[in-house]
Amino acid sequence: MPAAIAPRSAAGMRVAAQLPHTAMRRVTPRGVTRRWKSARPSRMPAESFGEQSRWSPRAVNEVMGSIYGGAQPAAAQEFRNVDGERIEDGRYGAFRDEALSSGAVRSSNVFEDPVRTFAYGTDASFYRLVPKMVLKVEREDEVRRLLPLAAKHSTPVTFRAAGTSLSGQAVTDSILLKLSHTGKNWRRHAIQDEGKVVTVEPGLIGGEVNRLLGSYAKRNAIPTQYRLGPDPASIDSCMIGGIVNNNSSGMCCGVAQNTYHTIRDLRVVFVDGTVLDTSDPESRRVFQFESKFGKELCEGVAALAKEVQADADLSALIRRKFAIKCTTGYSINALVDVPPDRPIDIIKKLMVGSEGTLGFVSRATYNTVEELPHKASTFVLYPSFHEAGRATAALKAAGCADAIEIFDRAALAEAEKCAEMVDLTPGLTACPKQTAGLLVECRGATADELEDRMRRSLDALRSAQIDVLKPETHAGCCDPATLDNFPFRTDQSEAQVFWDMRKGLIPKVGAQRTRGTSMLIEDVAVTVDKLADMSVDLIDMFERHGYGDASVFGHAMEGNMHLVFSQGFRNADDLKQFSDMMQEMCEIVALKYQGSLKGEHGTGRNVAPFVEMEWGAKAYALMWRIKTLFDPDFVLNPGVLLNHDEHVHLKNLKPSPLAHDIVDACIECGFCESNCPSRDAALTPRQRITVWREINRLARREVDGKISTDEKTRLDAMRAEYEYAGLDMCAADGMCQEKCPVKINTGELVKTIREEKLRVASPMANTVANTIAANFYYFDLLTPPLLSAVSVAHRALGTTVVGAVAGVAHKLGGGLVPQWNPALPAGAKALPPLPAPTTSNAPTQRGVFANKVVYVPACVTRVMGPTASDPVQQSVPEAFLSLMSKAGIDVVYPDQVRSQCCGIMFHSRGCVDASNAKMEELEAKLLAASDHGKHPIVCDTSPCLKHMKDHIKDPILKFAMYEPVEFVSAFLGDKVDFEKQKGTVAIHVPCSSKKLKLESQFEALVAKCADEVVPTGVPCCGMAGDRGLRLPELTKGALQHLDLPTNVTDAYSTSRTCECSLSNNSGVHFRSVLHLLDECARPKAAP
Repeated sequence: MPAAIAPRSAAGMRVAAQLPHTAMRRVTPRGVTRRWKSARPSRMPAESFGEQSRWSPRAVNEVMGSIYGGAQPAAAQEFRNVDGERIEDGRYGAFRDEALSSGAVRSSNVFEDPVRTFAYGTDASFYRLVPKMVLKVEREDEVRRLLPLAAKHSTPVTFRAAGTSLSGQAVTDSILLKLSHTGKNWRRHAIQDEGKVVTVEPGLIGGEVNRLLGSYAKRNAIPTQYRLGPDPASIDSCMIGGIVNNNSSGMCCGVAQNTYHTIRDLRVVFVDGTVLDTSDPESRRVFQFESKFGKELCEGVAALAKEVQADADLSALIRRKFAIKCTTGYSINALVDVPPDRPIDIIKKLMVGSEGTLGFVSRATYNTVEELPHKASTFVLYPSFHEAGRATAALKAAGCADAIEIFDRAALAEAEKCAEMVDLTPGLTACPKQTAGLLVECRGATADELEDRMRRSLDALRSAQIDVLKPETHAGCCDPATLDNFPFRTDQSEAQVFWDMRKGLIPKVGAQRTRGTSMLIEDVAVTVDKLADMSVDLIDMFERHGYGDASVFGHAMEGNMHLVFSQGFRNADDLKQFSDMMQEMCEIVALKYQGSLKGEHGTGRNVAPFVEMEWGAKAYALMWRIKTLFDPDFVLNPGVLLNHDEHVHLKNLKPSPLAHDIVDACIECGFCESNCPSRDAALTPRQRITVWREINRLARREVDGKISTDEKTRLDAMRAEYEYAGLDMCAADGMCQEKCPVKINTGELVKTIREEKLRVASPMANTVANTIAANFYYFDLLTPPLLSAVSVAHRALGTTVVGAVAGVAHKLGGGLVPQWNPALPAGAKALPPLPAPTTSNAPTQRGVFANKVVYVPACVTRVMGPTASDPVQQSVPEAFLSLMSKAGIDVVYPDQVRSQCCGIMFHSRGCVDASNAKMEELEAKLLAASDHGKHPIVCDTSPCLKHMKDHIKDPILKFAMYEPVEFVSAFLGDKVDFEKQKGTVAIHVPCSSKKLKLESQFEALVAKCADEVVPTGVPCCGMAGDRGLRLPELTKGALQHLDLPTNVTDAYSTSRTCECSLSNNSGVHFRSVLHLLDECARPKAAP
């Protein structure tokens, strides 16, 4: 193959399609007796631009491995298109300037600062490359204009969606084109044919698409629901762009339902800006017959298809390889599956799994698969992998199981930590080292069909006479040891316990690693009959190489195993350990068992050096020819999927430096990001953690006197920018914890940093906070008149005048003065007096409800009333007392209620002393008012209630505390009935209520009062107390996705500040759900 690629020409395209293959090197298929060495072609494609940048084996392999932040090879003196040598010699500046001057991208979407380039450059892999610049792209037209500029200036680009990729395919030290977290862009969709077809843009999360399909079926009363075929464990985090480009599969889809087999059409932007829409006949015609680029590409792939289909041995190899899961290299099965006279369809299939190296997918149309409504799962323990492997083979042969997942002992150790798993799986606790677990799911369109598939599954296992874990080997097992001990669970709450554990296994296992090491994941596949032997060999390999924490688990039905282990990247010994292990792993999988080195995670940089080992020289050369046809100048994600550097998998490795106990377990998987309210406006939780790690790494070098001048400049810049992007813009609501498999709350890290910062740098802030806390009655007294005065001014002067004055005050106040908006309320009315008690309220024993409740009106509802334009002017306390009156329940306030505060307003700012003081005071008042927890306590504001439950010390008092929805559901069912008074209403369940697991309860209660209930679908509104008023860009970014139906006229929540923000961004009055409940409640008629 040529040593350098000339500029594109028709002749060049034809030559690329006709380059000779090298002979396939003979290998020993059974057993490995020696180290494999690549039979590399003598001449290879360039990975650089221009005559002065020919590929140089000496230069590329100069250093075997490198660790980010450690010793690096000498800095390159001239640009070469390989990792680490893409220096700024003026080309990046020229690219940026022309991109801006031509209008290809907005200046606000170009990032070159050290915080955002580092943060946005982070993905879920164990590789670290920091891009020269990050461009947030918002439309296809921007990509279409940017790619030719990148080619013109020889500045390679890499595309990034969610960044959950695991193999290093979404990182770069050049230009990163980021389409995630760009607001509403890249999120359009269209559902056709009753849900059988869905067209989506690459910024939609896979799980979102499935929910959209579910809502569509429900809204249109369609009996059959559909979903995407691919179902990766990260489906609630990964985006369509990554699902297509990695040919993702998952636990249930196998090979038949992966993207390759379910893709219907693609819209692609190629390197020269040419666009192909395979769903549009005219676009297909123009591309194939009129477009210079398209015509040449179609001729090239057609020639390759003819050549491959004429080669019986190569065709057989391709069919065999893709009979199991395989994402190693390109989807060259397209050259076998599609006739040469259909080049557009060949191109469409080649794009799947191409990892952004062939073009940019701006739209994808999927043929969906039926979501069978009836499901059941069982979790069976077997003595070893061999029994579990035989069971898998028996189930697969019977064709009655829809998913089979296997757990090794390390994975079972994580399952042991879950009490529900232990309750549902006899013998799980302390099972022997060789034990393997098998999670089996059956599905059916009807209950009878499900029952039949469960029966056939059990019959297949019994006929195979495979022993389950026995009492004689493990005392915890039931006797007799039969499959009856492991029944199928048709209760979905039980079955979900199994699947939640499986979906979270990778991060859970990774979180157990030694702090300061990185979590690595390998992803291999083999035919099911070889699964057990390969797994045992891999477990033995890990033990011999010193990986005592390694875990082997995965999709048993497809022979697809995930290998999770921790690896230090600290010194040469660590690199050698990793290198030796990787070499042997590849030999075991690719040579001994003829398997796939990557089953579903994509090749990336991780196994790019081993593609030829798996495929042989002929198929490997074919892949290079494909790359050359699509991208002859190596502009698109160079070095990914194919790479001639045999050590690229050992370079630019990402260490995991210690930063703080709260977040040291983070593996940077990115699952948290979709819940973060600041994801579009600043940083995500993952990005906050990774930048904080880098700041701490550089700070330690500074303390040790080892920091360079460049590093010191970078550290200072990162510290300065992190104040805003990392700390100020964090809502600290903890919603990231809800998505994190290991339950890391990045908000707690931020609040801890705020606290430490205030104690050291701003002691006056703590003094002021303590003063306010000690005199809180006056805050409660003075705030309502101030809010009312502003409300009166708004009515008198109008929005424009008040907005302008308030804007000036906000600016002059340096962000400390809240930014006014028209939805801000007037001051609240005074607390209503309590009616005389109607019962003795003397419980005879704890736990007996005596029709008495302690009501804590939060300080926010005591000072903030409704907006002047809201037709409902009833205060929240008035609504609560009215509801209790209808239920016949007596109400008491805690003593000195107007002086009380839970302290959350201080705690979120880092003023922990003031927060603790108010909490201790409130706890004492609540103990007295509730007779030490004998009477239930209700707080009308969910965030305050959650804060109380988290920080009150008395355990009995914690159990006596209720959020409004929770209290009404638990205590009013036999006292009031609810009449439906509303048509369509919206609800927003605050973050705190979500963390209390009250979402379904909230929706069910409101459904008693309205014909239709529409959740906002927004994880967090970003208000965070008054933070959203001081930093309005936070709520604006969080609520830009709020899209309520036009027939919604009323909306409800349980947090007054959240309601203000939601009202301002929706045009609909959000108010406390207590208003709705009071309006719709009727005293229950006497029996």
